[in-house]
Amino acid sequence: MELALEYCDIRHERKEEEGRKVRSTTPSECAYIPLVKVALNADSDPDRGVAAAIQVLALRRNVIDKSAALRLLPKNVPLSEMTRPFLIPAVVENQSQVRRLSVASALLRSRYMQLKKKLTEAQLKSQASLHTVPALQKLNLGEHLHSSKPTKARLVHPASSPNFPEVLLVKHFFSRHLVIQAQVMNVNSSQAYQDDVRTLTGVAFVVAESSDEALLPTLQVPLKTLPPRATGSAWCVLAASPQRLDGTAFLASELRFTVLEVDAAGAPLTFVEANAPGYGRPFVEELQDLEIRHTEFSRGKTI
Repeated sequence: MELALEYCDIRHERKEEEGRKVRSTTPSECAYIPLVKVALNADSDPDRGVAAAIQVLALRRNVIDKSAALRLLPKNVPLSEMTRPFLIPAVVENQSQVRRLSVASALLRSRYMQLKKKLTEAQLKSQASLHTVPALQKLNLGEHLHSSKPTKARLVHPASSPNFPEVLLVKHFFSRHLVIQAQVMNVNSSQAYQDDVRTLTGVAFVVAESSDEALLPTLQVPLKTLPPRATGSAWCVLAASPQRLDGTAFLASELRFTVLEVDAAGAPLTFVEANAPGYGRPFVEELQDLEIRHTEFSRGKTI
């Protein structure tokens, strides 16, 4: 028995090492199950075979596949024969492991939330200014002419949108582009929902339609995550041909976002992927049209 267990220990360690190298998600056969089978069948006396099998379970209860090993035992084995050597110690160890894993899970969740907070803060900072957004830096926007003053975004149907956050719109004019910045403040615009704790994900300002082909949407830079009571900027870039713009163009725009419920500490109540079905509640809020005049593409104009 001693040599057999030693051999199985070596096989178990090799399987564990191979599993770590290949990172396989499919569990391999327990290295001790063949020994249980041998113990049951090698002795001519069934009682001694059962005793040997229970001994294997007792000596390696911390690593053996307990359910698979128990299924190998004859159905007429009295429960009392397994209680003291195997069942009671296994239950105690499993309860201890549950407590350890619960503590480890809480610590990992706390660490995850700390890292998530730092990542979100870095993202919000990188998208806060026209000159710091990585996606905008890769574009050849042309000469920056001027920027408008912030104006509050207004809904087409305000009464039916209690989840709409506060949004300020800033228009940045370039020689060949129009960049619209949506500064989104994650506070509920409805007084009845001021105390709501929520996180917004996938916050995007979208120009759905332009009345003039001289202004055409080309790029959106959404906010991945906007925590409660935080402010971040989503961006929309339009290719502009000011010389072709006749009079005033009207832009039909929307604010799209998903409301994710969080706990009192601001931690999400679920850790599934943001694109998974049933993750949060999506909203598409139609905004009042934006007016863009051809004179706004003049250098140094203040609006």
